[in-house]
Amino acid sequence: MRNIQHQPDPNEKSSTGASLVEKLSTEIDKNLHNDQFGVDSLAKAVGMSRSSLHRKLQKETGLSSSQFIRQYRLKKAIHILRTEDITASETAYRVGFSSATYFSTCFHKYFGYPPGEVKSHLDEQQPPHHIFKKLPKFRKAVNLRFFLLFIVFTILFVAFAIWRAYDDEENLSTINSIKNESTNKSIVVLPIKNYTGDPSLEYVSDGMTDAVISRLTEVSAMDKVIPFTSSLVYKNTAKTVEDIAEELGVDNLLQGSLQKSGEEIRINLQLVNVNENDHMWSKEFTFIWKADEIFRIQSQVVEGIAQEMKASISKEELKSIQKISTKSKQAYSYYMQAGFQKNKANGEAYKSAIELYERAIAIDSVFLEPYLGIANIWTNGGLVWGLYKEQEAWQNAKYYIQKALEIDPNSKEIKDELYTGYFYFDWDFEKVEEHYKERKRNPFFDSTPGIEADYAIKTGRYQDAIDIMNEYILIDPSVGVFFFFKAEALMYSGKIEEAKQLMEKSDRLYSDNWFYLRESAKIHYYLNQFDQSRVQLGKLLNRFPDYPPILMWLNAVYAQQDRNYEKVNKHLAELKAEYKKGSSGSPAWFLAMYYCTIQDYDLAFIWLEKSYQLHEVEMTWLREEPLLADVRSDIRYQDLHEKVGFNFVKNPRTSLTTK
Repeated sequence: MRNIQHQPDPNEKSSTGASLVEKLSTEIDKNLHNDQFGVDSLAKAVGMSRSSLHRKLQKETGLSSSQFIRQYRLKKAIHILRTEDITASETAYRVGFSSATYFSTCFHKYFGYPPGEVKSHLDEQQPPHHIFKKLPKFRKAVNLRFFLLFIVFTILFVAFAIWRAYDDEENLSTINSIKNESTNKSIVVLPIKNYTGDPSLEYVSDGMTDAVISRLTEVSAMDKVIPFTSSLVYKNTAKTVEDIAEELGVDNLLQGSLQKSGEEIRINLQLVNVNENDHMWSKEFTFIWKADEIFRIQSQVVEGIAQEMKASISKEELKSIQKISTKSKQAYSYYMQAGFQKNKANGEAYKSAIELYERAIAIDSVFLEPYLGIANIWTNGGLVWGLYKEQEAWQNAKYYIQKALEIDPNSKEIKDELYTGYFYFDWDFEKVEEHYKERKRNPFFDSTPGIEADYAIKTGRYQDAIDIMNEYILIDPSVGVFFFFKAEALMYSGKIEEAKQLMEKSDRLYSDNWFYLRESAKIHYYLNQFDQSRVQLGKLLNRFPDYPPILMWLNAVYAQQDRNYEKVNKHLAELKAEYKKGSSGSPAWFLAMYYCTIQDYDLAFIWLEKSYQLHEVEMTWLREEPLLADVRSDIRYQDLHEKVGFNFVKNPRTSLTTK
């Protein structure tokens, strides 16, 4: 049985609020399928300000505007699921949810069971008067009297039990414990605003935000903590706290500001429960700019949030939260400045970040975090961004990872960074397989899921990748890469229509993300959705200066489709020039892929061999690459398959059809 706090029905009429509720319901119904129709749209449609709508709706129904819209959509959804033969995903999109996973979460939370179980709950969903519908008139009356008496006695009994419980301190503690367990302990920490008047101190406010989030993730009692990179998206947003909380699927939101006077720092923080429109906690912290003092404040913030959200902290967790990473004020300042540069994710910023991390290490050689920061820059720069030669990037990354492991040999994050390198750069499947199994046994959230998603897909574990991406999407639906990996796994497992539907929805949400655009341009190509692929490619070329080999390949492919052979030759020349320079980004691989598209497999194998000789990262796609499907029986393919190390992987391949 579900245990849901009663809320007024948005569709229910009242003497004073009927016209408002009906008007709002009509507007939502008109835009039911539109996932962009939110509080602002609704207020505009009925000619009211956002605040006025919220105030009147709260008075009439007890609901916030966002709750009203969500509950209306959910009630429409359960009606559709009861009366039509339709999937939960299709229903989600019909009632205006952009994410089927988020829809399932909201549905389960509101009705007490997932949308897939609606048909099995049909009987218990009937209104109470249906219980007596088939009884004779006399028996109806008798049964109704007994039913009402039963209700009265039940209420009296419960009231007596509660009174006894409150009379007993131990029972009161138990009741509070049960209540606390049912609380949704989910939170986003918005970027702390820099009100110092000094833009150069932006790194301090961002650094404090990142630190608070990192410490909150140490608290296992927290259901969901949105990572810093996802929080950063909302740094300069005009969206309301209600909209942000709904997009991220959280109930609580921390916002704050930073001010500075001389050496004194002042941080004002406010914790809001968005669903209840309740300012749960606010506090001002004033301190002198010292490293140990900064860590103490960060710890106090996290402990205060956890206390207000009824999230208990174990002794081990408290020890980790209160940990002082460095006693050097200057080292910590360099570290925060480096993080600020690293988040810009471009070549110049990476160079500055490495220099700042090195300064921090020079002051405090056992300060762990700067080592991991530098390693991550070299790994990403050699893989994703194509900024450094691949093996050079890996050797540098590995050096700093090993230094970090000397300081903390038990860090999950550092080990994962190491095994990510073993996969992409070393092709050491034997080592990575053991790590993959360990990650499955003891999972932890990772916003860049190279092992649990990419490795799983490239070794044929499609359902594993789908399952973990579903979990990650529940934790943080703002990370576009999760949706891409899920769509990719769906495609490889033969669920083509599901993959297309997911891409259609997520494309609208992540067009400002370079990595998502790059990967979505590729997957649309494999799904034979060439128009959509060209759109994503155009966004990349127009909005971002980065021009890695994958984009040269797509340009060549579409020039070939257009029979513009002059452009084909131009883009092939670009790829060959990158190959001669020894650039990262796997230019030889993408030359091979071009020749596969025109079915010149002899040239394709020449370039595949060159890709193998250069140890290009994209060779990790050899086993699953759709463009190589027709040559898997070729002795040249089988030889490369064995040399790369795929013979170690025993999973059977599922045939891929994208038509």
